[in-house]
Amino acid sequence: MFTIKSALEWATSYLGKRKIDSPRLTAELLLIYVLGKSRLDLYLEFDRPVDADVFALFKKLILSRSSGVPLSYLTGEQEFMGLKFKVTSDVYIPRPETEILVEETLKEIQCLKLTSSSPFVILDLGTGCGNIAISLVKKIENSKAYATDVSRKALKVAMENAHVHSVENKVTFLEGDLFSPLNGLNLEGRVDLIISNPPYVAASDMDKLPAEVKNEPRIALEGGEDGLSFYRRIIYKAPKFLRKGGILSMEIGYNQAEAVKEIIINEGELEIPRIIKDYAGKQRVILTKRSNRSEV
Repeated sequence: MFTIKSALEWATSYLGKRKIDSPRLTAELLLIYVLGKSRLDLYLEFDRPVDADVFALFKKLILSRSSGVPLSYLTGEQEFMGLKFKVTSDVYIPRPETEILVEETLKEIQCLKLTSSSPFVILDLGTGCGNIAISLVKKIENSKAYATDVSRKALKVAMENAHVHSVENKVTFLEGDLFSPLNGLNLEGRVDLIISNPPYVAASDMDKLPAEVKNEPRIALEGGEDGLSFYRRIIYKAPKFLRKGGILSMEIGYNQAEAVKEIIINEGELEIPRIIKDYAGKQRVILTKRSNRSEV
């Protein structure tokens, strides 16, 4: 018979031997999940026996985690911008680095000093579980988002998240590739913000990804032969949809900043972009606007 303490000790040792990051924290989070308790409860009830069926489920989750299944897929949720989002194996797991994309975009929006009574219109391309669009419409008063994704299963998860966060009337989810589902919506030249965390791993690098990341949808990771195909397509079409002065904000991969910057400059209708680093000092976000000039 395992107690909470001995179950944690076993799981921590098991995960540690298999080189899983943060084995103690992982063990605690999975035991919290199966017991339905808080972290404080674990420490206050160290000597409490764990029922055999509960331990069996806990052990199954520990074995799955040790084989590389991401923690968020096991618990079914991931926190982002202070909100909890449902995640499944059909969606890319939101990363803390993407919070920088949202935070820096919000700062840029604040600089616009919005006064229009019309809704602030957002396009979220490749929405996944909907974390970016939902976080933005909760932060931006009088906003409306259109969120696209090629995966019907991902959109189902995103719609559930919108319902949980009570923004289902502020986000329209559309199935299709990037801008293609927007045909007929009369959004050309009316969008205030286009935002995306597109697939940006080069095809040749996919096999080099950590085993854990390989468990996530390939379609959410691979960005073509050089990892830049989605940037080219987004940047080419963005001016058609952005109003003058409208923002284009994208997450970028390691060592991609200069290449994406060049694509933006060569496009001709976008301003010279600003590049923002993440907390590790890596270039993580690229942000530009559609030019206000009548001729470019």
